[in-house]
Order: sequence, then C-alpha cells, then structure tokens
Amino acid sequence: MIALALRIIAHRPMRYLVALLGISVAAGLALVQLGLYFGFKENASVVVDHTEGDVWVCARFQNNFDFPSLMTEETLNKVRATPGVQWTAPMLILFRDWKLPDGRKQTVQVVGFDAQRRGAGVPWRMVEGFPEDLSELGKVTVDATTRRKLGNPKTGDVAEINGKRVEVAGMTEGIQSFQGNPMVFCDMITARTVGGLNHDHLHYIVVGVQPGVEPVEVLNRLEALDYVEAYTSAQFSKKAQRYWLESTGAGTALFFAAMMGLVVGIVVAGQVLYTSTIEHIREYGTLKAIGATNTQVSMAIMAQAVTWALPAHLLAGVLLWVAMQKIQGKGIHLSLDAGTYAWLGLGTIVVCMAASILSVLRIMKVQPADVFKG
Repeated sequence: MIALALRIIAHRPMRYLVALLGISVAAGLALVQLGLYFGFKENASVVVDHTEGDVWVCARFQNNFDFPSLMTEETLNKVRATPGVQWTAPMLILFRDWKLPDGRKQTVQVVGFDAQRRGAGVPWRMVEGFPEDLSELGKVTVDATTRRKLGNPKTGDVAEINGKRVEVAGMTEGIQSFQGNPMVFCDMITARTVGGLNHDHLHYIVVGVQPGVEPVEVLNRLEALDYVEAYTSAQFSKKAQRYWLESTGAGTALFFAAMMGLVVGIVVAGQVLYTSTIEHIREYGTLKAIGATNTQVSMAIMAQAVTWALPAHLLAGVLLWVAMQKIQGKGIHLSLDAGTYAWLGLGTIVVCMAASILSVLRIMKVQPADVFKG
C-alpha cells in the first residue's frame, strides 16, 4: 500500500508539491511561534536561571522580577544571620539610559552584582574580558548580539549611563532581556552610582545554604523576616516567567498563534487528501473489488499523509533556522531544542494522519459495485 501511495503522488507531482509547500509553511509558522514562546520564557527568567544560589529573597508583594522594590543592607545582615545560610550576595536590576555617540539614548537593563564574590549575578557567557575586571568602579559589559543598539562599542570604549561615565571592560554574547533591551553587567557600587541609589540599596539577596541543609528549611526561616518574601531558585524562575507569559497574555497569544498554524496545516492536508481520494475513487473501488480490505485501502491514504508530513517538517525546520538567523540580535529570541523539534515532527505526522480521516471515512463507504456505475 505504501507503493500505491507513492504512485498516486507521482501521478500528480505538482499537486504534491503545492500541498507540501502549504503544510510546510503552516508547520513553519507553528514552529516559529513555539520558538518565540520558549524564547520569551527563557528570557523572562534568564538572570535567575544563570545565577548561582539556592534561595532568592526580595521585598514582599513583588510580582515582577524586572521591576523590584528596594531593600537595604539591614535586611541583608538579617538574612546572613539566619541559621542554615552559608553565604549571601546582593543584586540590583535597573533600567537606565545609555547615551549613544550621536546623542540619542537607549534604555539598558543594568544587572549589579558583587564582583568581589564572583558568584551570584556574574555574566555567564563572556567572550571578552573576565568577571573580575568589573570590580573596578565604572567598568561594565555589553552584549555582542545587541551592541549595535548602543553604537557598536568595543572593549575599552567609554560611554555614559544615566549621565555617569562607564568603560566597556568585557563583552558577553547571547544574553538578552525579555523586553529586548541590551543587558549591562557591573559591580554593585557601579550599579548604585549609575542608578542614583544610596550606598546600601539592593533589590535581591541570593542565598547559598550550608551543606546538608535543605533550601526549604532556610526558606521557612527567611519568610519569618519582616517585609520580605523568599523562594527557591526554581520557584523564583517560574514566578518570573508567569508574570510575562501569563499575567500579560503574551504566552497565550503566542500559543494561540502556534495552534492556528497547526489548524491551517490540518485544513491544507485534509483538503488535498480528500480531493485526491475523490479523484481516485474508482481505483479504490477496483482495489476493493479484487479483495483489498478497508484497512488496506485506508493505510494507503495514511501513507500519503506521512509522505507529506516528514518532508514538510524538515522544510519547516529550515524556515525556523532562517527565522533564527534573521532576527538574531534584534531583541527577539527563538529557542527550540533538538528534542522538542523531534517530538514536534511526530506531532506533524499525527496531524497529517488526522487530516486523512475524512478521506478514510469516504473510502470505507465505497462499494466494489461503484466501479461499474456511469
């Protein structure tokens, strides 16, 4: 029956190519939208996911990781004194203006960390310079994929953030914020300076627990402190993702767009399969007249669906790769790993086979005697 399916396709190659293109575009649309969904999800918690530590402490009633409330070193000292805490590290998340060479301004997300400790908040993908280079006042990093937004600065160049002089001391690559703003890493002192904050201001306290101590034990003790909330790293990562993907509706919109791509694929595949089935209805009737069962004929139709699904998924992967190359460095991040892509390939096959059900139902009603009618 597979050979029969291939001969039917070879009989009308242009119809096959048109159907293949339609399914590929629909599947490509779904892959791009899912890639955007996973990319936005990763970017929403990118700092949390790449920060060393077991527990995060923030001000109470905080919903958004990117716009936190201020705390002071008084809270930091209380956290340090909590039983089970081995080390603590303060962090700042700020949005300030970077002055471009032509006088225009570009908003950047400043991540302040304790460069002396070289742990929590350290830029994790440096291609130029070293994290310890940021311990000096005014030293910052820029990211290679978004530096064109900042006037293409190089290591050693001088710029201004919020009217304060800074020097590019390192270069990261592929670190992007959810909003698409360039990310700048620097020491806490530099972050407070460019942010116009007091010397003891901070936004987050990252906690490392002592060996043998469960993070949840320390978590319960920290939550007893006044005016703060505490989360494990995994909990805080999900909290950061939920705000942007659920509270803002961005995740729902992307998921809906991906589902629309799948619907288009089903409609295209179903229409072409049904039309092909109707055109060959007499041939299928002949097969049943000489002894072919409904199951065998149905398998031939489903085999056609699979011969569309596999190459369509490969072409959709090519479209996804092209989209990744085109939008790289433009503040948008597509993320789809090989395992997910493989599972989606199986999903494409299932969708195309599901689209063939209408044709299968039509064939099952065909009687051998229909071959001899008109």
